[in-house]
Amino acid sequence: MNAQSSSTEPVSSVHQLKVGLEGTKPPVWRRLVVPSDVTLGSLHDVIQVSFGWDDMHLHVFEDRLGGRYAPPSDLDVPVLDEEKAVLAEVVPGVGNRMDYTYDFGDDWLHRITVEAVRPARYGEGEFVVCAGGRQSMPHAEDLGGVWGLAELLERFAAGERPSATVVRDGGQEWLEYDGLHDEVLAGLHQKGFDPSAFDPSELTTRLAPVPLRRAADTRKRRGKQHDGREERHVPAGTYRCECGGLHPVPGSEAPFAADDRPDVELSLSDVLGAVDLRPPAVRLPGEAELAPAVREVPVFMAAVRLGRWCGGGRELTPKGLLRPRLARQAVEEAVLWRVDPEEWGDAEERAARLAKVRSAGDMEPLELPWEWALNCGFVDVEGGRARAGDQLPDEGDDAALLAAWQGAMVGAAVELSLSFPSLDRLLGGLSPLPELTEEAPPLVFLMLLTAYGLPDGEWLDVADYLTGGMEGLPEGPARRLVWALLADQYDDTAGALELFGAAERDGHEPPTADAAIALLLNGLDGPRGGYETPPLGRIRLTALGRSGVRTLLVTAGVPAPVVGSLDRADARELLTALDSYRSEADAEAEVAGWLAARTVVDAAVQVVDACDGTEPADALRRLHAPRVLASVLKADRGGRAKGVLRKAAVSKVTGCSHAAASMLRRIGEPADKEEAWGLEWMLVDGALPFARGSEENLRTRLLAGPADGRRTLDQVAERADDLWRGGHPHAGEVLGALADAVKPLDKALAKRLRKAAFKAGSAK
Repeated sequence: MNAQSSSTEPVSSVHQLKVGLEGTKPPVWRRLVVPSDVTLGSLHDVIQVSFGWDDMHLHVFEDRLGGRYAPPSDLDVPVLDEEKAVLAEVVPGVGNRMDYTYDFGDDWLHRITVEAVRPARYGEGEFVVCAGGRQSMPHAEDLGGVWGLAELLERFAAGERPSATVVRDGGQEWLEYDGLHDEVLAGLHQKGFDPSAFDPSELTTRLAPVPLRRAADTRKRRGKQHDGREERHVPAGTYRCECGGLHPVPGSEAPFAADDRPDVELSLSDVLGAVDLRPPAVRLPGEAELAPAVREVPVFMAAVRLGRWCGGGRELTPKGLLRPRLARQAVEEAVLWRVDPEEWGDAEERAARLAKVRSAGDMEPLELPWEWALNCGFVDVEGGRARAGDQLPDEGDDAALLAAWQGAMVGAAVELSLSFPSLDRLLGGLSPLPELTEEAPPLVFLMLLTAYGLPDGEWLDVADYLTGGMEGLPEGPARRLVWALLADQYDDTAGALELFGAAERDGHEPPTADAAIALLLNGLDGPRGGYETPPLGRIRLTALGRSGVRTLLVTAGVPAPVVGSLDRADARELLTALDSYRSEADAEAEVAGWLAARTVVDAAVQVVDACDGTEPADALRRLHAPRVLASVLKADRGGRAKGVLRKAAVSKVTGCSHAAASMLRRIGEPADKEEAWGLEWMLVDGALPFARGSEENLRTRLLAGPADGRRTLDQVAERADDLWRGGHPHAGEVLGALADAVKPLDKALAKRLRKAAFKAGSAK
């Protein structure tokens, strides 16, 4: 509904991508400026032209967290449709990366890195521009991957000219070469190929005719993602993590077979929906406070210094390790010993100990910084040398350091807390363990989300959380083994987050051995399975850790508001966020800040427009609209906001007209020609967000209300016989849920609601 134009259309944006062909030496890469709203299927076409491919083979995109995108009909494994995946949603920000693999036989791996996201300049956004690159590409189709390409270019550089056989047939003649490599090599000489000559403008010209397929309405898509699965296009029986992967729905009728189950992670949006867990609004320090905290994370900063120390290149051994002399040099010059100053702080003792070490792999101060630098992309290894990686942040740039830390922390948290360990081991064949792990939710990951939502300073008891999460799984040896696996997974995850400065633990004892293996060795029988799991203690996230988890949630498209941060948000985001505020005072302050940033007319239009739709998430926004509209009307001196509501109330736009009419009734000025059953529609709508949850939660909502006023239950009872007449598309579902919820309170009312539900179904 557009009662009045509330703002100008958002400026279109572009992504500047660096697309590099991995394994090539010298490196082959292209810098491409691409409209942000193109589909990945369209980006596939762009890459094909940019590297001279013929689109004769299968391909797949994969983001940093395991999400795979391709034409669904091409592959026999679950993938997301690349034509329904938008570039800006898969890699939204600077530093985000994904891979594109072409030809699963030759495995041409292209690494895609977002270098910049900015508003489109004049002439941009309608086609792809090549802004730079290195090395021309010969026609490399079916050459055998990067090794075959390297061999071809070596022969070309050596001046080798293959001989050909002249074939004559039917008055025609042509040359035949001994294999494809010779044929391509001869063609390079004929064309005067120069591998170092690359012309970005020439590629831009060739890219101009490539049709760009855009998302139908990216702003609408992004809004609906908060609701769940409609826009995700996930294969049946699976659900997708916005961290990337496809997994079987717990308890699904069609889970992956244990032997075939891909090594991907669980779905954030669906897990949240399944457990009815909505992250609350939290308080977070600003960047000025968080960034200095990153500088206090020893291993992370050591990895940054190590990346800078590698600079233009440091020589590696054939095993991919630094030469011992260089490793000792790195410990000193990159100050890696600060990771454990108590152990390595004495300079003379450190020099003596390091002198005795004969391999960088045994050099303790180097071990963790080297691993982190590689995992974070601060160091790249290529051609027997270690160089500063593309992801290395400027050590003097607080914002860059914080963003790099958040990205690294998110990757570690997802990898450790969502990859259930049993299926990566021989334990996966122990019946009925696979069945139990299919039913068990991703408890360690959910634990992090629960810790994220705790009030500042509060701790989460780990053993209690795991015990509650396993409720419903049958007792027995296999359940004890699942518990042990979860304990191991938690210890790995929490230990990593401690190193990141993201979490604090208290009262835990590190396990002396792998709990699951110890159970198997000592026997699964007995009250504790022959093995006593060490105390798990309690955990809480630091402010820095909470910022990292929020980065994950935001990247996933999950509302994760920070108190005091929504002044510039659109109304849909504001209304969605208000449901997660614990404090009424915080919510009122947030609304006041939001209103202060716009006129009352603009605010009224935006709020009413945000009330469209008929799904549960839409209804949830409408529940919070009166709070904002009341503040709008209070600030409205000239009555213009009321004019917006009156116009909207008779617009017949589903949701918008109902929200506006409801607000006018609240202030005693009902709209002219208002729909006769508008109040009945709104009563059904108000219950919709809770109808698919537990009966207890719905019953609590019905009983809520002022002590001296009318509860929702009283309004439902008054109009129960007519609620079906409102024409709400979910009336049958909601009335049935209401009947179940009120049955323990009022059986007669439950019967009336059940009858109304039947009438709603018959009226469709």
